[in-house]
Formats: sequence, C-alpha cells, structure tokens
Amino acid sequence: MITNKIEYLILCAAIKNYETLKNVASDWNLSHVEVAVAANRLFLHGDILAAFPTDEDKESIRDVILTMPQIQAHLDGKLSAFYYLTPQGGARWEVLSHPDWNLYHRWCFKIDSESEIICAERQLIEKLLSVSYLHFGEIPIPETETWDELEPWQATYWKTLPKAYRVSYQSKNFEYCINSNTPQEWIEANKQAQSWYSKILQWYTEPEFDLNPSSLFGNTTPNYYTIPAETPFPQVEYLILEMAVICNYYSLLSVAYSQHLSHAEIAVAAHALFERGHIRARVFADEYDSEGYPDVILTMAGIQDHLDGRIRAFYYLTPQGGARWEALSHPDWDKFLIVNFLGTFPYEDGILGTQRENIEKLLALDKFVLSHQHIPGTEVWEVLEPWQATYWKTLPRGDRVCCEYQPNSQDYWNLDSDTPAELVESYKQASLWYENIRKWYTNPFRE
Repeated sequence: MITNKIEYLILCAAIKNYETLKNVASDWNLSHVEVAVAANRLFLHGDILAAFPTDEDKESIRDVILTMPQIQAHLDGKLSAFYYLTPQGGARWEVLSHPDWNLYHRWCFKIDSESEIICAERQLIEKLLSVSYLHFGEIPIPETETWDELEPWQATYWKTLPKAYRVSYQSKNFEYCINSNTPQEWIEANKQAQSWYSKILQWYTEPEFDLNPSSLFGNTTPNYYTIPAETPFPQVEYLILEMAVICNYYSLLSVAYSQHLSHAEIAVAAHALFERGHIRARVFADEYDSEGYPDVILTMAGIQDHLDGRIRAFYYLTPQGGARWEALSHPDWDKFLIVNFLGTFPYEDGILGTQRENIEKLLALDKFVLSHQHIPGTEVWEVLEPWQATYWKTLPRGDRVCCEYQPNSQDYWNLDSDTPAELVESYKQASLWYENIRKWYTNPFRE
C-alpha cells in the first residue's frame, strides 16, 4: 500500500500520460531527495517503470527499473527519462483514489477538423456537448455528429474498460459574455452548467496522508545528498569559490547548471565551505524581498531547500574564503582588470585596474577585443587609494578611467580572405594580449 503523499503524487501525475520525475518535483515544489526516495520505493515495488528516449527513428528503451543513482541523475538533468505506471501501480492508485470511470472522458478538440469525445456513459457525452463552450469556446454544428461504440476501450495506457461511446462532430466558435442585457435565466443556467462541469472534472478523490516529516520516508532515513568518496570534493569546492570571486550575487544553482554538477555534489561541497567559514549566504524572505538577510550559514537542509527552489539565496566569499581561493589560484593582481561599460559588474562605470599601463593598452585595443569602444578625448582618470578591487579584497592602489563609449562597429569575429593582412595581424596580436591579461589567476584543477 502507498504510505506517503509523495509516492501518491508520482503515481497520480502519470495516470493519463507518461511523465518525468523532474516535473513532479517542480510542479509540487518538492525536494529532489523527497522525490528520489519515493520513486525508488515505487520502482522497487513494481508500481512504475521507466523508458529512455532514443533517436527519432528508433523505439525508446522501455521497462527499465531506475536505480537510485539514475533517479538522482535524472532529477539533476543529466539523464533523460520518463516513467509510467504498471498495471499494478495503476491498481494501487485506484485503491486510494476511488475513480469513477463513468465520469472519465477524453475530449479532443481539433481546429478545422472533427472533434471527438469518448466516455463510458453516452448520457454524459450528450451533456458535455451541450456545455462545450465552457471547455473550448466552441459548440457542435447541428447534424454533424457521428456516434460509434468501442468494445473494449483503452481508457488510458494502463486501463481498459469493457465499453465506451464515441462521438465525432464538426464545431464552430462560440463567444459568450455576460453583461447587463443578459437574461437572468441564462445567467443562472450558465452558473449551473459551470458547477456541473467542475464536478465532472473531479472524477477521483485525493486521499489524506500523514504529512509529519518523520513519516515521510517510512522506516528509512535517507541521505541521498551524500555522494561517493571518490567524488573530487576539492574541485567542486573550488568551483563554488571561483564563481563568486568578483560578484556576490550568484546562487549555488548557478554553479550546478553552469558546471554540469549534480545537486548532491554541490550540496556536500557547499556544506563544507559554510562549515569552514569560507562562504556565507544572503537569504531572501520571498520574491519581493530585495534586501535579504546577510551572513547566513546555511545548514545541509537549507542548502537542499535552496537547490530545490524553496529558498531564494545568493552566496558570497568571506575574507577567509577569498584567502582560500587566493592560496589555490595564485592571482596576479597586477593583471586584474574590470571593464564595466555596460554595468555588468557591481562597480562604477569605466575600466578599473591596478596598472594604468594595462588600462591604456586596453583602450588602444578596445576596437579589437571589446563589444564597445571608447570615444577618444573623453577619458577622465581617477586614482583610487586604497582600491576595493572586489567586495572581499582591498588593494593599496588602483586606477579608474571613465569615458564615453559606443558599440564596436567592426566585426572582428568574421574575418575573411578580403580582410587586409595588416588588420588581421593587428587583430591577432590584440587577441593574444587580451587573452594573456585575462589569465590573471590559475585554476589548479584545469591547468
């Protein structure tokens, strides 16, 4: 017997069509852990099976029992799969939901062709035809209806009923509105029709479950955010630090997606960084909160909730975390440049750096390497002592230049055989210099 609500939701999501576990987690705002544990039990009990899509000209690989690592990979977007109910899983859903199959119907509306309704009760179809404007904003065209019987009827991919009726018909658009000129009897009839139709759509009931977290996983206490020991924890931790070196408004989800990491890998690494004091979080109460609460140490449960979309948060480096990144990356701050023509970074407009000669060189080459180029003669220089190079790092001195700029009119990414040789050479030299200046630190796991 299904003992918790999440197992039920997984079954219920697939009663009509094949579904993905990732959609279930998203639709019901469930954590990946909750869905993974419940789905694993359903696979082991034989209530659901999975299929892998293949090339368009090949059939999918079906009737697969996903393992826990495969379930996690699917939830993390690394494994494309969908699941479906077995006859046993469908029967278990029926025991809990008590469906009235006489109310179940398939209504297919087709533009510029025949629409159709299939149901085990002919009287219900006739009633649906009379209120079709509520569903599709269309009404049947008189004398176009064609009836036949289906024996048996494949009501869903897992459920077969002994008999059903089918009507095919042509339809036309019907726009209805209620205003001060609408007769009261028509308004009342419309309300009754809407009430009847809403009840028809409720052709099964949802059972009540014990939502106490202690009973969520049955007799098993899972920890599916723990990953194998051979996983390179230091590398994942480094990627989290690296992402937030310059800006303090990234989320752990951004790291997961950009680096193709699982939620489990990110959660374990981030938890270690929070525990060591290398990162902190700014947590927001809701989507309307623009300030948030800073200096939050997220627990493992909080990290999981953030990764699963329940908590909105940005993380950032502490001075200790910045020092840890420096020890690993050996940055050359003399090569550090910030180009903030378009407000990309949380800095003042302009170009900033520790070495004025690097800024001047960039201004001379900006037409080759930047999307915008400055307008000569508009430069205004400023010395910054000290310079807040990043939100966590202060340097003794920096230079900043502000200037007017405009979009780069040259497209140096599409040089061809007609481009003058000297221009091609200038572009190559500028690109080499800019590539070198941008390598102002080393990633120890890539170099």
